[in-house]
Amino acid sequence: MKHSIVIIAMLGIVSSVAFATLEVTDTKMAANATPLPEAYEHAMTALGAATNEFHCSSAYLVTPNEIPSGIWRFNFSDTNGAIKMVEVYTNSFKWNTKIINGPTVTF
Repeated sequence: MKHSIVIIAMLGIVSSVAFATLEVTDTKMAANATPLPEAYEHAMTALGAATNEFHCSSAYLVTPNEIPSGIWRFNFSDTNGAIKMVEVYTNSFKWNTKIINGPTVTF
């Protein structure tokens, strides 16, 4: 029994050290990414009056090669199951937003 506890403790320590040393190596995304609060503000503006009906359920950054600042995708949903996805990105100092409606959205 003591050996099991020692082995589990050692495994926990080794895995903690291993995961603590991991780094994000994609510096291109970090340097050019549009800040989340700024992108969220544009997403809420794009929703307009629907901001009272929908709440943000997820947000994530996609970084295609043609848009170095990345595309923020915000998923909004309401209590009836309706979904709206808003894409926010900037290209050549111009903000672009696109609203995609539908029950399911695949990427």
